[in-house]
Amino acid sequence: MIFFVTIPVKLYVKRFLENNYGNPVDFRKFPREHEMFKRMLKRPCKNYEKMYPVKSIKKPDFVEVVISDHDFYRFGWELSRTDVVAFGKYFESHAKWVMRTVIGSYVSFGAPLDRSINLFQQRFSMGEEYWPFDSIKKDFYRLRTSIDIDLNDYAFNHLERLIHINMKNAGIITEMGLKNIKISAQVVSKMGQPVILPTKC
Repeated sequence: MIFFVTIPVKLYVKRFLENNYGNPVDFRKFPREHEMFKRMLKRPCKNYEKMYPVKSIKKPDFVEVVISDHDFYRFGWELSRTDVVAFGKYFESHAKWVMRTVIGSYVSFGAPLDRSINLFQQRFSMGEEYWPFDSIKKDFYRLRTSIDIDLNDYAFNHLERLIHINMKNAGIITEMGLKNIKISAQVVSKMGQPVILPTKC
């Protein structure tokens, strides 16, 4: 039998999770995320429960995360409010890092910002219903990402492949997420991690 944990999230976070980990979300093939989520079930953090009343963690949508029957019966099927917020912030930062990296690369290559945002929405299936154009534009300007990539050796489609494979190797998008972009990635270079796992309580 398959069990699920239901977690409220923002719409673009839901899309990011489903693109990378499936629908329902399944972390079991991804050790880093699986260990993080299992810790939230096994040792729930409640340091900030008073800061997060129930109504404060309500979001426009939710994701269902698969857990094993062992974890279900041993640890339960709910996260603390503190961990719900930490979960959302963790994957929100990943989604935003991907967005800024991709759009920043397009812009540095000479593409207009509006066109770059549209390309990001198309490539990553982030339509207006998930991540509105104006919201992306505002966030991009708020914290732009500067990337050092040798653009002289690659045509525009090669640049896309470089970006996507870097994000996969950095653990920001999964193999499933890469396939959903529908662009093969063959060039590998080094790129740092955008965020770290939530600290343990």
